[in-house]
Amino acid sequence: MKAIIITMLVCYLFVFLFGNLIVELLFPVGGVAESYIKPIYLGIIFLSGLIVGCTIYLAEVIREGRKNNMIKTAVLFQKTINEEIK
Repeated sequence: MKAIIITMLVCYLFVFLFGNLIVELLFPVGGVAESYIKPIYLGIIFLSGLIVGCTIYLAEVIREGRKNNMIKTAVLFQKTINEEIK
């Protein structure tokens, strides 16, 4: 849970604080107001947290699978199926 919150906070800081400074340096001349893009930025921040959360969940599932030798059993099962097909 900590990794998800940290990732979302880092993305928020990068997008809204540092990103704003970078945009001002790259495009010093004013332009169209870009307030309509902020919901997209918030979606990107949400997705970054979702990706980290899913990755942590999958890592835990793989660790549990290794502890229970389920992966070895699945590989052996796959080999026997392949041999039966031949």
